[in-house]
Amino acid sequence: MRRVIAQIGKVGCKVGQLLSAPLLVIVAILAFTGPAAADKRVALVIGNSIHEHAPLLDEPASDARLLAAKLTQLGFILSGGVAQIDLDKKGFDRALAEFKGRIADADLALIYYAGYGLNLNGTNYLVPVDAAPTTAADLERELRDLNAVLRELEGSNRRQNVVILDAFRANPFEPRGITGLTAGLSPARVPPRTLISFAAQPGTVGQRGPDGHGVFAAALAQALQQQDRRLVEVFGQTAQSVERLTNGAQQPFVMFTQIDGGAQTDAAAQRPAQPAAPTASQTTASPASPAAATAAQDARTPGLAVLYDEDVSDPKGKRYSGSVAWRLETVKTAGRPVPVIRAEIDIPDRKLRMSLQLRRNDDPSLPASHVAELTFSPGADFVGTAISNVPGILMKTEENARGTPLAGLAVKITEGSFLVGFSNVDADRARNEELLARREWFDIPVVYANQRRGILALGKGPSGDRVFADAFAAWSKYQPAK
Repeated sequence: MRRVIAQIGKVGCKVGQLLSAPLLVIVAILAFTGPAAADKRVALVIGNSIHEHAPLLDEPASDARLLAAKLTQLGFILSGGVAQIDLDKKGFDRALAEFKGRIADADLALIYYAGYGLNLNGTNYLVPVDAAPTTAADLERELRDLNAVLRELEGSNRRQNVVILDAFRANPFEPRGITGLTAGLSPARVPPRTLISFAAQPGTVGQRGPDGHGVFAAALAQALQQQDRRLVEVFGQTAQSVERLTNGAQQPFVMFTQIDGGAQTDAAAQRPAQPAAPTASQTTASPASPAAATAAQDARTPGLAVLYDEDVSDPKGKRYSGSVAWRLETVKTAGRPVPVIRAEIDIPDRKLRMSLQLRRNDDPSLPASHVAELTFSPGADFVGTAISNVPGILMKTEENARGTPLAGLAVKITEGSFLVGFSNVDADRARNEELLARREWFDIPVVYANQRRGILALGKGPSGDRVFADAFAAWSKYQPAK
């Protein structure tokens, strides 16, 4: 094998500098965008946007969802079922462990990571959302070493691996003064049968596109739409598009070791027959069409609500399932119509109901950007007698994830009624809105009158997602009273 400084084929995918790992450049690379009949493809897609101790990032979460959708169309099984958004260190480790188990018998394993990437003296790190390093020694404990991630891909002589690193952003911990810690990733050791795609050259920052996605992610998604293409062609087209769109400011590059040529199949031949395209008169969906019926059903389907009750015999507590129905309402405040989100929660096995109302604040005397009103209606035989305190509200990515607190203050109004005012400080407001809009679950800790504790977890589900999207669109046009 030999060191390479070259263009790969004629596709213009540049290797920007002398690479430290020996690479064998080959042209016959596994067909990427047309799954073979017996081809098992597994992808882990991660997008870290909302960090607890670092500036928010707009693109990674939306980029991860975009790429997850494209990969699903190409026959990939998503590890975790969906794009993994805003992973803390424990979530990162859990996602990698699950991915490693899924790829044991896979033909193609793919990792896409979007978020902060850092390096210290040539060691690359991916940044979980709860990282807050203050010294170089903290990096190994709080960040994820890229070399350790790549080692998870070793061990199979038949599997092809693809690692896509969209992690070229400013160093969020620069004010902490960690000597030698710089933004972006540097060329890394490449495991056998592996291709690593870097979204930009070391020392440069990735660019944002006009559509809210990163330029690299949008270009890659576009390249993946074309069927029956080899990896070099996919990433070559991506690199050319990115360089053109950024006027050369961002230059992706790839590194790879020997990758066996897989059977290049006709993707169209492997897909089930599709019905003929509808005529112009058929394209207008009627209320009875399957698509319209599915959308209507999603809008009516309640989300999942779960109450975790403190139990001295079980440190994990007891889990009680229920439902949450989301809807968007318009109420009048000072004679003005105001859009509000309302949720009705029912935990039948615990005889507990709750109503949640979330709205933009229209009271200039209240220093809050948004207000949440929580009203509990426990049954006569409710185990905790009543709800005596609500410490605050958190948001999380999934039911079992650790929540991130919304910045604000919770106060008790009357028995069973609480108000949470969200901070109107610019930085807090931006973070709160990101959490409310993007995270799928609410976490509401409660204290019962008998001093036992519980946690009420509320999932948005398809209906909640739609309600929140409509609410934020309405709030963006809404001007509070002066």
